[in-house]
Amino acid sequence: MSTFCLRNLIESSDMKVGDKIRVIRMDDSNGKDPWVHRMDGVVGTIHHIDDMGNLHLEGYSLAVLPDVDEYELVEG
Repeated sequence: MSTFCLRNLIESSDMKVGDKIRVIRMDDSNGKDPWVHRMDGVVGTIHHIDDMGNLHLEGYSLAVLPDVDEYELVEG
């Protein structure tokens, strides 16, 4: 299974509500959000894609940012 940053391989429009993704790493380059690293390794189902293309997972308040965060699509 390979990991990728969405911007490098597929368009965010290819993602849809109901898809499962695994968060590899959320960016915390400003070092100010202690919750970001708790998302590393999380597998979740997309329940909402906002107007900016950010992916919101069921049961989590932080959105995955396709142009910044690393994640992979989980098959099946």
